[in-house]
Amino acid sequence: MAKSKRARLTKQLDDLCRQLVRLIYADTCQRCGKKVYGSNSQPCHVVAKGKGASWRRFDLLNIFLGCNFCHRLWHSNILDSADWFRLKWPDRYEYLERYRHGKPAIISEPEMVGLIEKYKLKVSELERETRNGTS
Repeated sequence: MAKSKRARLTKQLDDLCRQLVRLIYADTCQRCGKKVYGSNSQPCHVVAKGKGASWRRFDLLNIFLGCNFCHRLWHSNILDSADWFRLKWPDRYEYLERYRHGKPAIISEPEMVGLIEKYKLKVSELERETRNGTS
């Protein structure tokens, strides 16, 4: 069975978000500080991404990089995790409060296409900065 256009766009955005998070955080777990690669390099959503394609799923302020151990810890001890996040990124914590009580806002296919183009440019910029040693 062929994937729907929306499913293909969701996968493309998930892949771009994963790539961006790894570049933004220089392959470093934000909780323990270890370098992480491959399956040990995991994007962690602060507020659950919800089912389907939602804005919060692709919001880079709602994602940080963690190792497998810290990602599991994040989900198993939500109160301590929330305190840690609030202390590390108080502005992001405040920003993400808007997601806490509402349903995930669904992103339209044209919005997904626009976000893909925006994120592709951001990946290119970050890769160039990394190669030039300016990150």
